[in-house]
Amino acid sequence: MERLYQPDFSSIFDKKYANAFTYGQVDTLVWAVFKDAEKSEILQNLLQLKNSEGREYFYNRKINIDDEKLELYSSNVQLALIQGMDLGREYGIANSDVITVVKKDPKKFIGVLSYNLSNISSYYDLLSDIEKIVKEIKIAGIVLYPTYTNLDLTNNRILNELLPYCKEKNYFIKIDVGNLFIPENNPEFTSYEKIKSFLSKSPENIIVLSGLDISGDFSLYYQLVKYFNNLWLELDPRSIGGMTPTDFFEQLFAIKGFIQNCWHRILIGSATPTLEISQMVRGFLEATENLPFSQKCILRTWAFRNVNRINSSVFPKLEEGALDQYETVLDYEQPYVHESENEVNLVYNIKLRSFSITQLIYLTQLIKEVLSDSLNKFPNSQNGEFFIRTYHTTTSLIVNEHEFGNYLDMHYMFAEITRKDSSKSLHTVRALENRADFNPFDHEIATTYGHKQLTLPIIKRNLEIGSRENFYVLVTFGPRVFQLYIKIKLLK
Repeated sequence: MERLYQPDFSSIFDKKYANAFTYGQVDTLVWAVFKDAEKSEILQNLLQLKNSEGREYFYNRKINIDDEKLELYSSNVQLALIQGMDLGREYGIANSDVITVVKKDPKKFIGVLSYNLSNISSYYDLLSDIEKIVKEIKIAGIVLYPTYTNLDLTNNRILNELLPYCKEKNYFIKIDVGNLFIPENNPEFTSYEKIKSFLSKSPENIIVLSGLDISGDFSLYYQLVKYFNNLWLELDPRSIGGMTPTDFFEQLFAIKGFIQNCWHRILIGSATPTLEISQMVRGFLEATENLPFSQKCILRTWAFRNVNRINSSVFPKLEEGALDQYETVLDYEQPYVHESENEVNLVYNIKLRSFSITQLIYLTQLIKEVLSDSLNKFPNSQNGEFFIRTYHTTTSLIVNEHEFGNYLDMHYMFAEITRKDSSKSLHTVRALENRADFNPFDHEIATTYGHKQLTLPIIKRNLEIGSRENFYVLVTFGPRVFQLYIKIKLLK
């Protein structure tokens, strides 16, 4: 459903993310621990580490890599991030373990490296090691464990030098807040104040907080998302104890403002081999089922795909190499020009395409480009009129603010209207064109909302419009190809 009614996301994100479903879903936290993968000495030590009751600190289902790939396939998850755990101790998960697993299937696995920055004396040695690994495998980011390595996020020279490098390479920096059962944990290194200060000093890096406890520190750290646009949250099952994954997600989604603030900045990891990705996916789907239509759709579209937007070179399109089928502007002809003694008229016929059943397509940039083209052809003209019209009975022109939440609210409102049951409508009979017709609500919103045509004044070579006014075309009964007629009158 969410694919059939998805917005054109190019006006929110980069153009290459217009259609979210060209990218795969990703499990962003898989530990590099599998039966059939060679293990480093520190990983062997981690798996043997036991508490005073003789229980293992690191729970391990003892699955092999093919088991993991089957779990991903069954959950409709295309990629997994394989993560290390450098704690600066004789136990952990080495980067060599990450390399070993990723090499088993580079099309399915991407690495997340880990370093104990407290014990690294030379940034160049660190950089050399990263660059060496990158020649062997793809990596998406670097994870740090400050509470176990006593890393001061606000005062570490190596980290300060690492941040610009990660920004340049589009690698995220993941900060694990330390909600593990491993001993010698010093939580003051990921205190609210430390994290807030770190975020304020590195505003251009993507920072991911991982391991937050839904029953404890989550509500505290979540507030930072509202103030720092570079902060993302990873949701993983380490703190689920006492509830099901469904309960976990329902509790998250019930936090007022959480979905609105975080839908585009959350990652979801299974922490395999401690839990199956299938359980996380099932819980997520069950928890979103009863949400409002817009929230249900936006979460199901992006929650498992958000990480793709961090680095397009690491996360390829599922349809990599194919022509871009989701370009909304198909044909932009040279204008027909009619010039008289007092004015010049330029006529543009523009062919566009929607790729959802109901779609609100952003037109502001296209309007600016057409206006600029006409003014460049006649540089002495200052004033005139910009006229735009849509031909079709199930399309209309909308003028509104382009804050992306407002855009999405409008889009999903229109989508909900067109989804209404039309079985009692008279428009369901066989139409004159000898085809079934059953879309009365498409016609209804085209006449109820928006306009068939708009005339905008051009004054001093600019459109005379409000500072928040943006332009859209609402297209229903799609996917479809349709046309816009634009006429620009310039006074001499």
